[in-house]
Amino acid sequence: MTLFRGARRGASVGKFPSWNVSSHLNARRYSPIYVSPTLSRSNQLLINNCSLFHGIAYIMLLTQQNRYLFANRITSRVLPLFVSPHSRCTHSAPRRPYKIEIGVSFAGKPALDAQQLPKKKTIAFSRDHPIAQWRNSLIRWENKKLRSSSAGEDFFYVAQSINNSGVSLGIADGVGGWSEDGVDPSLFSQALMYYASKHASSSWAGEPDFDPIEGTSPPGKNDKYLSPVEIMSMAYEDVLNEPSVECGSSTACIVNIDAQSGKLLAANLGDSSFSILRSSSIFHEQKPQTHYFNCPRQLAKLLPTQRPHLRITDRPEHADTFSTQLRHEDLIILSTDGLGDNVHPGEILALASILRRGTADQPAVNFAQVFADKLVEYAVGCMFAYDKISPFELSARDEGFKHIGGKIDDVTIVTARIIENI
Repeated sequence: MTLFRGARRGASVGKFPSWNVSSHLNARRYSPIYVSPTLSRSNQLLINNCSLFHGIAYIMLLTQQNRYLFANRITSRVLPLFVSPHSRCTHSAPRRPYKIEIGVSFAGKPALDAQQLPKKKTIAFSRDHPIAQWRNSLIRWENKKLRSSSAGEDFFYVAQSINNSGVSLGIADGVGGWSEDGVDPSLFSQALMYYASKHASSSWAGEPDFDPIEGTSPPGKNDKYLSPVEIMSMAYEDVLNEPSVECGSSTACIVNIDAQSGKLLAANLGDSSFSILRSSSIFHEQKPQTHYFNCPRQLAKLLPTQRPHLRITDRPEHADTFSTQLRHEDLIILSTDGLGDNVHPGEILALASILRRGTADQPAVNFAQVFADKLVEYAVGCMFAYDKISPFELSARDEGFKHIGGKIDDVTIVTARIIENI
């Protein structure tokens, strides 16, 4: 299969010397832990609880240099439950059995040297473009000390479903190779998430319902339920018809959570992914879709001159789907590969456990937001940890490539915490 711009940009595979991974792991286990002068309380907790990392005892923390590189790139925003700035819901909103606490955090990767800068200048959306205005409304944050607000080539959405029936979450990772031809890779992922949010906010999270006792109205003739695959498909068609997006491609992951039934439905195409943490274990981890190493499945838009020569066969219907019944205190994590390539599942579990204990006596804390922030912070630290074996290093080794340490990339995370009303 021939894919245009299929391989990820900036993977840095093959530029490091040969390495014995198994012996290096043993050496790393007994390496001293470097403690940054700016060590946060959560990172100190990671040191004190490093045995929770399922055999990964060496914890690489953010050094002062890494904090400097990303100090103005890490941004976060606390989103209210079921936020949708463009909601057109006209029904009364009943009290639902489930509440959904949302967290969002992201960090765009820095350009470390001139060789990583695009050869041609890219063109972005104009300031008054609806997609640009929607994007800016999502990436604003309240902490004015942060001077940057970029998710890089990633983007996301959080949309309230109609009649407050639930929430729809999405995440996308633009393929960076397009920048070599003067195409901004973020345009496709931003447009895809923009249109997905529009369709999700005009749809029920589950099958439409009404309760005469609660005084809620029956579904109107225009009310509809859209599955994650349908949302992805409709958004993709909109991007194909969007004149401001000339070409590009991205992964896509969409999750719907029904606040009435507690049911989760998901669709994932590519190597962005989602997982569900339940108690002290990973209840579900969605496997990434790839054509070959470092080349994910992707939705694409090609120039007319490219179409006769290239075959792009990935479509929304090729997405893997999943559904399950959620429980009280389940944690859902949507993430781009900036997390999965740098942080092991055991580390994610350990971080969740540590943060739960640390916030147990703080009921007012938005745990989903704290969790998202710390996942991004830890993932960024691991990107520069050349003395820590990363998931990407292990994957590269399995494919016969040489790579040491983390993979520098954008990272975007959307988290949801399920709270059952009593």
